[in-house]
Formats: sequence, structure tokens, C-alpha cells
Amino acid sequence: MKINKFPIQDLISHCLNTSKTLNQLKQTHTLLIKTITKPQQKYHLTQFLTKLLQLPGDNLTYARNLFDQIPNCRRNQFLWTSLIRYHVVNAHFSQSIFLYVEMQQLGVSPSGFTFSSVLAACARIPAFVEGKQVHAKVVQLGFLQNKFVLTALLDMYAKCGFVMEARRVFDVMDDNDKDVTACTAMICGYTKMSMMDDARRLFDVTRERNVISWSAMVAGYANCGDMRAAKELYDRMIEKNSVTWVAMVAGYGKCGDVREAKRVFDGILELDASCWAAMVACYAQNGYAKESIEMYKAMREGNVRISEVAMVGAISACTQLGDIEMAAILDKHVEEGCCDRTQFVSNALIHMHAKCGYLEQARREFDRMKDRDVVSYSAMITALANHGKSKEAVHTFLKMKEEGIKPNQVTFIAVLNACSQGGLVEEGLKHFELMTQNFGIEPLLEHLTCMVDLLGKAGQLEKAYGVIMEYTNAVDGGVWGALLGACKVHGNAELGEIAARHLFEIEPDDAGNYVILANIYASVGKWKDAERVRLMMRERIKRKTPGLSWVSSLR
Repeated sequence: MKINKFPIQDLISHCLNTSKTLNQLKQTHTLLIKTITKPQQKYHLTQFLTKLLQLPGDNLTYARNLFDQIPNCRRNQFLWTSLIRYHVVNAHFSQSIFLYVEMQQLGVSPSGFTFSSVLAACARIPAFVEGKQVHAKVVQLGFLQNKFVLTALLDMYAKCGFVMEARRVFDVMDDNDKDVTACTAMICGYTKMSMMDDARRLFDVTRERNVISWSAMVAGYANCGDMRAAKELYDRMIEKNSVTWVAMVAGYGKCGDVREAKRVFDGILELDASCWAAMVACYAQNGYAKESIEMYKAMREGNVRISEVAMVGAISACTQLGDIEMAAILDKHVEEGCCDRTQFVSNALIHMHAKCGYLEQARREFDRMKDRDVVSYSAMITALANHGKSKEAVHTFLKMKEEGIKPNQVTFIAVLNACSQGGLVEEGLKHFELMTQNFGIEPLLEHLTCMVDLLGKAGQLEKAYGVIMEYTNAVDGGVWGALLGACKVHGNAELGEIAARHLFEIEPDDAGNYVILANIYASVGKWKDAERVRLMMRERIKRKTPGLSWVSSLR
């Protein structure tokens, strides 16, 4: 019996050591279960789990089931740490924190590797409160001299946006421990919070730099709009990567320098999906809608993966063009699953469908969303208002409030526009008061224009004028123009003259304002005043600019 016993155990050990795939490991597991009794399986199962956790891929369920089967494994620090680390590597960050908590509850002491793993999970979520609790345990168990634990702590605070806490950890580290990893984590923390002067000071004195620290600096300057500093470092970089390329393209795009963005894009040696997406978005953000669509088509033809950024950029460009045919194509691509149907993609689709005249498709996209935010609701309310569905727009706003989503300035522009379009005077006044009093939102020009238009259409010209006087420093020609238009409809020459007088100062070359005031005078029989205004117009304006219109249609 002894002669037969050891060869099978040796065979299992050999199979475990030579297994390179999950299927091979499973075959060994089957052999183990069939040939060795449970009391004797512990050693091999521990070996097996260790091997399983070294394999690539997400085998977490299998690993956890196996972990629970090993006798007395719950006191094994090494297995706990391995399992936590495996969860982090496979991006299951919350589960890794839960495992750490479970480990603590069972009284298993963590190692330095346990702390560095769970802190990495806290950094990636980010989970600041949990990270602070881990920090307290680090202090309690005396791990503040562990270089890897301190670097993980520093990185956690930096990624969570708590730069001062990160700096305090950095300052207590020995100079020998402030290696490229620690310095890079600190630099990334500064750049994340746009503290570029602090980042540059540390970057300049850091003895060793890597591509991550260089990229962080370039991206930080680009995000702050300092493209001169970004370019200076970018040109000095020996090794560039996708992060730096995307940062430069996006940075120039934010600054409106599309030519420089394209120059960077054309110089990229290894174009990946993120670089393509950045250029699509850059074109769309700067009104180069046709170029954005063409680049999106080039991505499709080149079988480049379409990301959320690329799709939103293309949808935005299509919305600008009002291109019905392209809208249908993009909608089909999303339906086919060319990219994730994220909240951002759905919000963009709602806006695109509405702009192209397809309200029902916009509503369908809105209804299928599981998680809606203020942008989703604002887009849907705007769509309903622009298609004459004023009451539905107001109802959607009420539904938004019921769901606990806080409206913003754009939301109230949409709601007030809906009230103006539908002549809902009382609703409009109520929501304007709600905006200014309950939510403390200062009215923009768009809000005031909507209110003046709403009250003007209803013939409540004095109230409209009162709104203007209350916010007199915030009004522009559009607001006064809305009042002048209402005065024309209702034949109010007195207020019309006041509105026109302001418009003549703000827009002295706009012939339309003179014509409207002259027509108001004529409508109430003030012929001399009408003629006086026409003469004034001839003296100040030589030629009236012709109107233009453009419509895209599906052929």
C-alpha cells in the first residue's frame, strides 16, 4: 500500500507543477478528488489554489470555491493575501476589500503584501474611507517602515484626490525609499488636482523618471490648457505612449487648435483606438462635424475598436449637421453593439434623434436607460419642448424631481422653454421661482429670454418688463428683442420704444429692430414716429443682410 500511495501523490504534484491551462488544472483536480481521501487533500489543494491564482484570466468563482474547501485554510495568511491580490489583478476591487474585511474578522494578521494589495483596490475604486481604515491598521501593526506599504498608501491618497495626505506619507519616507514609483505616484496626485507648480518642482528634482511620470506631466499641463508647457515636455520625451498622444490631441482640442491636434495625430507611430477617438472628439468639439464623421468612418473601415468617446464624438458631429441618414447609421451601429451603450452614449443619442426630428426614437432611448442623470432628463425635456410637447416636458421634469435628481441650469432652460412654447404662464412662473429660490440658481440670459417670451406672448408685458428690470445687469439684446417682439404683437408702443432704445445701443446695425419699432408705431397710428424711425434706420444702416436657411433631408 505504501508503494502505491506515494507514486499517485508524486504524480499529482507533477501534474500541478506542469499544468499551464485551466483545463489541465481541472483534470488534475479531478484526479486528486478521485484518488486521495479528504484528510490527505489539504496539501495538494493548497498547491492547487496557489497554481490557479497564478493563471491568467478571471477564475475567481472557482478559486473562492476551492478556498472554502481547504481544511483550516482560513488561518492561512498567504492564501488570503493571494486571493485578495488575485481579485485586484482581475479588477474586482470591491470584492478584494470585502475579503480583507473578512480576513480581519477571522483574526488573521495581514502581511505587507496584504496591505499593498487592498490599498491598490482602494485606490482604483476610489474608496478613501476604507483606505483610511487600512492606514490605521498599518500604523497599529507597525508597517510604516515597509517601503511597499508606504508607496501603496501614497498612491491610494493620490488617486483619491487627497494630495496633502499623500504628501505627508511621502515626507515620512526615507530618501532611499523615494524611488521612481513613489515619486511618480506623488506627481500623478499633483497633476490629478491640477497642482502643476508642485508637480513640476517634484518632477524636476526626481532623479529617475519613467514614461508614466512624463505622461502625467504632459497630461496635467494639457488638461489645464497650458499647451506650451505640455509641448515642451512632449518634445523632450524619448518614449511616448497612448496617454501622451491622447493628452496632446485632447488638449489642443480644448484650446480650439485643431490644426495642432491633427499634426500630433499624424505624427503618432502606433495609432490605437483611444488616439482615433480623441481626434474624432476634437473635430466634433470644435465644429468640424464633417471631418469628425469622416474619421469615424475611417475607424470603421480600418476595423478600429469604436470606444464610447469615439461614438459620442460621432453622434455629436451628426447632431451638429442634422444628418438624418448618418443618424440612422450610428443608431444601427450602437444597436449592433459596436460600443457599450453607456449613459453618455444614450444621452448623446437622445439629443441626436431629437435634433433630427425623431422624437419617438429619442423617447425610446430615454425609456430604455436603466440609470438616468441630469443630462438624460435635460436632453429629453429639451426634445419634448422643441417638438411642441410642453405638458409632457413639464411632467418629465416632475418625474425627475421625484427620482431625486437635482436639476441644473440647462434643465431649467428646457423647462422654461417648454412653458414658453406651450403658453403655460403659471407653470413658468412657478418653475422660475423654484429655480431662483429653492435651488439658488442665478438666471442666465436663456432663462430670462424664456420668461420674457412667455409673459410677452400672454400679453403680460409689464411683468415681462419687471423681470428685465430685476435682472437688468444680466440682459442682452436677445432679452430686449423678446420684449420688443411681444410689444409688436400686442401694440404696446410705450414699452416697445423702451426696448428698442436699448436694442439700438446694443445692436445698432440690426435693421430688424428699427423695422419692428416702426411697425409698432404704425399699428397704433403714430405715423410721424414710424417715419422718424425709418429715417433713422436709413441713416445708420446702408444695407439689410439677407436671410439664409439650410435643411438636410433623407433622400
